[in-house]
Amino acid sequence: MVRTVSDWFPDRSPTWGEITIVLFSSFGTVTSLLDLGTISWWWVAAGFVLTGTAAGPAGTTTVGKRFGQWFRDIGVTGRASAIILFAVVVWGTRFTVDVPVVGVESFVAGMWVALILYLLAYIVKTREIDGWRTG
Repeated sequence: MVRTVSDWFPDRSPTWGEITIVLFSSFGTVTSLLDLGTISWWWVAAGFVLTGTAAGPAGTTTVGKRFGQWFRDIGVTGRASAIILFAVVVWGTRFTVDVPVVGVESFVAGMWVALILYLLAYIVKTREIDGWRTG
């Protein structure tokens, strides 16, 4: 099966909720990019590439589709629990293991830049947000 960039996006238009969540949750991270003294551009690039690959081409593989289906199958409560558990593990690791803060913040900044660009490409592809069409 030949995969195209269009395969990287869901078969529906993005919702206002998805857009709001990405924009509001990324505001603090993206603004940290402005403080060049605390950014490791290598880690920004690593976060960007890893997230872009996971959201795009890796998501269309058999493993990616299975993971996506499992994530949808566990429901809203399960997804919220998984996300919170992941955040708690990351937060707890930060205080128990000597992880360089600049590297972590830079990696997360790269992730959010990739997510914002993914969302923008998704909007351009569908030309619609939750039923609201352009042109």
